[in-house]
Amino acid sequence: MNKTFTYFFATSLWLAACTSEQPNESQPDTEPTDTVPASVTLGGYASPESVLILNEGARMLENGSLAYISPDGNIQSDIYKSTNGTELGNQAIALDLYGNKLYIICNDYLKPEGVSEGDGLLIIANAETLQKEKAYQREEMVFARPEGCKQENEYLEMESSLSNIIVLDEKNIFIADAQAVYRFDSTTGKLALIEGSYAFGNQGVTIESIISPSGMTAINGFIYAGAGGFWSETMLVEFVKGSDKVNRTLKLGKGNLISGLCKLNDSTLVAGTYARESKSSYLYYIDIKDWAVKDEKRINETISPDVFTATSSGIFAYNGDIYFPQDDASLARISSKTGRTEEVLNVRNDAANANGFDCMTVDATKGWLYISTHMQNSESIIPESNLLIYDLNEETPRLLKDFSNLTRYAAGIYPTNRFSAN
Repeated sequence: MNKTFTYFFATSLWLAACTSEQPNESQPDTEPTDTVPASVTLGGYASPESVLILNEGARMLENGSLAYISPDGNIQSDIYKSTNGTELGNQAIALDLYGNKLYIICNDYLKPEGVSEGDGLLIIANAETLQKEKAYQREEMVFARPEGCKQENEYLEMESSLSNIIVLDEKNIFIADAQAVYRFDSTTGKLALIEGSYAFGNQGVTIESIISPSGMTAINGFIYAGAGGFWSETMLVEFVKGSDKVNRTLKLGKGNLISGLCKLNDSTLVAGTYARESKSSYLYYIDIKDWAVKDEKRINETISPDVFTATSSGIFAYNGDIYFPQDDASLARISSKTGRTEEVLNVRNDAANANGFDCMTVDATKGWLYISTHMQNSESIIPESNLLIYDLNEETPRLLKDFSNLTRYAAGIYPTNRFSAN
């Protein structure tokens, strides 16, 4: 399920046909009208030091759900349902927090028999209380057919494979799927297809995304994502508030698929790319202020995000080191001191039933690594699972906590302090 979808998305990047015109490198033509609001201390479910876990769920048996770890370590499962009396949409995918609102996207495409009707594709809730404020159904989330598309309908639906969401404000909600990236204005209900985030396949019959959702990130009011595939140059792409076209692109050279992005600091991003056939990967160190690649490293490893849900980056950084999964159970690190690659942990040493990763994230403030694993991977099975928390501040990561069966195909793990860092 999770792994299958991620593989489908990555594969679609290199199988998708596209027009011969590609976005060119350019200087930004739009500056953000404002920035993320100054940090305020939220309470309740958004209180500092807490963690939100979005569970995709076994989609043929249940809807998505939201779990919570409090600052003192207490856990609650299905907190959205316990608050609202209704459920998230089927197959929850990703969430973001802006101001005091939580934005959650769900595919909500399947309607399995015996599973309650969910609240929709996009749900906006109070971040502190989780009380639902707005909900948008799939049939409401339509966009104008782009010029050059040969589909018959004037308005088209979003794909059934959503992949990520980043919110810059209530008028600039960026959502990615297997077709493109969109900008949604929740004050008007308008969904706009972003020019430069897609190509046409099948002689214009299909719309095909060239954007990878793995590691999409917001920095100082801009959004950054990788782009690439068989029919597209490998690029870093920038999105900006108020604009329905890609703001600028930066060519990345070798490697035609995106492993992910991670932020070293407010001016430096690391982009990972890989080529399936060569079993090699590249890391590009990008100064986003100068809009230039400052360093490039080749690694004799396949850094692929296929072992994760679509939102999870295949790489992440802590203390200058770059971490990535070597397979479906082990994690490796590229040392910033020696440049060498070394295995740092195997989750089966701590969770013997682990047969794959759902997702992972690092709390860069604490240096804590969160990994969700599953025993089985099927849309019709609720698996045994583990949420493992490791301390990366020691030479060998040390297991701090193991929560059994809290995750149900976790789509994303979100320490709340990450939202104030955008």
